[in-house]
Amino acid sequence: MPAPWVPSSSSLSRSSLRPCPDAAPHILSIDRHPPDLFVALAAYLALRGRGYEAVPWAVGLGALKDCASLDPLGTHAFVLGLVAFLLSSGRERAGQARGVTRAVAVAGAGALAHAIYLVRSIPVTNSLPTASSLLDGLPIGLWTAVFAFPLLGLLDRTGALDDLAGRRRGVSP
Repeated sequence: MPAPWVPSSSSLSRSSLRPCPDAAPHILSIDRHPPDLFVALAAYLALRGRGYEAVPWAVGLGALKDCASLDPLGTHAFVLGLVAFLLSSGRERAGQARGVTRAVAVAGAGALAHAIYLVRSIPVTNSLPTASSLLDGLPIGLWTAVFAFPLLGLLDRTGALDDLAGRRRGVSP
């Protein structure tokens, strides 16, 4: 079985690497618009949190995503931090977004994160994002909400991340 990236010649330039087929299904364009569970988790923390306590955790998630990407360091940290900042809105009570409301908020966060990423990448690409590239954020947000829905429900039930969001266990809001 060949490795995921097999050099076709002795030089290891980018053009000499042959990618293996990805594991994302081609049905409904999931392969072109993959869900972003980092955005879903940052949105979840921001929606469940009290005040702006989730923003540093979202920046940390973005830094982890930066370590696995080829984008300039800090790109995803900035994007996820800004999304969490915009969703937090400085409220003192912890958020009660659940069910469909949370799914819509996560879908919006996915689309917003994609748009912020494109705008943040303008200095790297030296071009403005096109309307079609901005509209690609809608299916990304949709798939993010669909794939994150069971995960976020499980996190609600267990309360596993309530401390990170600024909520105390055993204390009602």
